[in-house]
Amino acid sequence: MSFEHKLLLAIANNVGTPVYVYDKDRIVAQINRLKTAFKNLPYQLHYAMKANENPEILKIIKENHLGVDAVSVNEIKHALSLGFDKNQIIFTPSCPSEADLAFAFSHDIHVHIGAVEYFDFILKSFPHKAVGLRINPDTKIAGNQKIATAHYNSKFGIPVTQLNLIKKYLNAGLKVDSLHLHTGSDVKTWHDLARSAEVLMDFSKHFPDLKYLDLGSGFKVKYHPSDTEIDLQAYAGFLQKSLKSFNRDIQLKFEPGKFIVSNAGVLLVKVNVVKQGYNKKFIGVNSGFHHLIRPMYYDAYHQIVNLSNTSVPTQTYDVVGVLCEEDTFAYNRELSPVQKDDILMIENAGAYGYVMASQYNLQSLPAQVLIEGNDYRQI
Repeated sequence: MSFEHKLLLAIANNVGTPVYVYDKDRIVAQINRLKTAFKNLPYQLHYAMKANENPEILKIIKENHLGVDAVSVNEIKHALSLGFDKNQIIFTPSCPSEADLAFAFSHDIHVHIGAVEYFDFILKSFPHKAVGLRINPDTKIAGNQKIATAHYNSKFGIPVTQLNLIKKYLNAGLKVDSLHLHTGSDVKTWHDLARSAEVLMDFSKHFPDLKYLDLGSGFKVKYHPSDTEIDLQAYAGFLQKSLKSFNRDIQLKFEPGKFIVSNAGVLLVKVNVVKQGYNKKFIGVNSGFHHLIRPMYYDAYHQIVNLSNTSVPTQTYDVVGVLCEEDTFAYNRELSPVQKDDILMIENAGAYGYVMASQYNLQSLPAQVLIEGNDYRQI
């Protein structure tokens, strides 16, 4: 499934650029891939709404019977305003305030707690609330360490070495009904996810009243042409075997975000100038890291296509933005020859794109468009 270039050029011409374009059919297709892969497991999907919280995207999520994973009070409020039931929302914050936790508890939102330091507050203020515990399994993964969240030095989760302290709070009345972990984003191999799952299953032996294990996500999507997507069937097969030997009636939860919306979105930008430097050419576009921060922040690779010229790539450019900063989308990238006013498509921009955008340098935010079949509308 590929984006129709003529339709994208029409969007760029009619709506203007920069513009994020999302494809509903792609989103639904990714959801169905997950449902097919996990069909033999007792599971629920909770979309990680931090990946893209546009209301129209969340309506698609709701239409396809997924819950959501929220990481802030405002995300909880956003989900509730769009009709998600409180039982469809899980709250997995990082270093929240006690007021944040109180809001979630008072609205009967299930909370995953990532630090033992919150236990006294919970026992004092909400002693009858059962909570989930976010565990740090100390799992090392390959790839970008900025998006690895389960290693020894990560801020996320409770180290498994604090089990004895957790047990003291259990004896004091703390109610734990679920365990959670998230290995990282864009994990290269399902084996890394499996190692985390094994730690969580072993850890769960100490908690007799568990309703579910939440394994997060981390499902690899293809950014670079040489990338290989995660083998969902192999991972699901591992989990099936593990549950059989686990000998407990328990549900699994997954929190896919990027996997669902990343390749369902592109960012269209317009070329302001093609500039000759000392020994390289720069394509200066009417966007920058204030619209898509991933290349600069994560050193992330995003495929770039010249929609205005579909000839074979023959020239090498750096693709740069308008900000008064080092602001580069791509270094030494082979593209079809580019001219002023050409429209470039930056792929895999559906996740962590617009949601991380800013108005730095007093630049305007991009528009957003949703393709539905052969039609589109601004959202």
